[in-house]
Amino acid sequence: MLFCFLFFFKTNNIHFEHQVHRVQTSSVSKLSSVTMGRTPILCLFLILLACKQTVAKKRCKCLSDGNTEKKTLQQYVSSSPYSADYKEGLRRAIQMKKDPNTIKAKLLLYNEGTGNNMCPVVAGQPETLENCAFNATFPLVVIVHGWSLDGNLEAWIPKMASAFKSSKKQINVIIVDWLSSAHAHYAVAVQNARFIGLEIAEFLEWLESSIQFPRSNVHLIGYSLGAHVSGFAGSYINGSDKIGRITGLDPAGPLFEGMSSVDRLSPDDASFVDAIHTNTKQHIGLSIGINEQVGHYDFYPNGGDIQPGCHFRDLYIHIAEHGIFESVKCSHERSVHLFMDSILNEDKHITGYECKDIETFEKGMCLKCPKSGCIVLGYNIKRDGIPPGHGLFLKTRLNMPFKGK
Repeated sequence: MLFCFLFFFKTNNIHFEHQVHRVQTSSVSKLSSVTMGRTPILCLFLILLACKQTVAKKRCKCLSDGNTEKKTLQQYVSSSPYSADYKEGLRRAIQMKKDPNTIKAKLLLYNEGTGNNMCPVVAGQPETLENCAFNATFPLVVIVHGWSLDGNLEAWIPKMASAFKSSKKQINVIIVDWLSSAHAHYAVAVQNARFIGLEIAEFLEWLESSIQFPRSNVHLIGYSLGAHVSGFAGSYINGSDKIGRITGLDPAGPLFEGMSSVDRLSPDDASFVDAIHTNTKQHIGLSIGINEQVGHYDFYPNGGDIQPGCHFRDLYIHIAEHGIFESVKCSHERSVHLFMDSILNEDKHITGYECKDIETFEKGMCLKCPKSGCIVLGYNIKRDGIPPGHGLFLKTRLNMPFKGK
């Protein structure tokens, strides 16, 4: 791994100097020292995650503390993964590990055109629903962010909420702010994801019991680590009825790739689960986004690995325009913008075609729609009676609207 690290650093250093000379812009030149300082750090981070992933797969994932009988997740699911006994035991184990003083999510109801467009709603306090103008006759969209590098809500979050409110009108939009638990070492944030998933499940149970708001009217939309948070919410919620829909926007790969379906987002977590994979290209055995299928429909735009405008040859110009952190997540966050595009440009649907891989798709061998109709990416996807296990491929443009000619 040390050799990999040194080779990656040396290769990038040579390539970077060549690119700076070719582009000849002062802004990119000024970035050379910053970028070369962070490139090995990012590589080292991936190496450490690779080690952590290997260990995580081998060891028992115990959820209870030293004073109680230790049980693994696999013991809870030995009979039926979503039986009442499984859910009760798993929830109890998670609650014992959770620190209510440090792990807490804020649920913010988004309202367009108000002085405070993010109004806090609190489980057990029905007056907060009234104060925030929650409408129980409208469906509910819940947006869940992922791991945080800087402790701030990313710019796309209010943009997506605004897109829903401006396009759909009759819809409730809640933003789950779990920054206090997501702004941590990645492995810690992964552990906290289970606690936040349980909080969301308990909130939805309270909505159902207090104002008879059905969970079937709930659509969880999770980005990166937030996709798995949404999956945990779906698997932890009490009762046999499922949440209506979960959409995973490039679900996180590290510590989730290759894991059991109970340890990540899966088709069992909602009546319908769809995922958009946009950053699955592996480096030293890891990819930022998960590559395996996790839903009923899994979309792989442009093959699912590197998106248009995010290739290494474009990286330096992108850094100069958007900064290093925005550039690093260029392909990863494309999933968000593709989904947002489906809300804002409903007349420009992008069709996905079921195919075994991108190479076969690019040969034009999969360009047929099923008898039930073509399958479109994003919010308006058809989702009735769909068995899991559909991998769909498509091509997109560089910018919104992403539908090609």
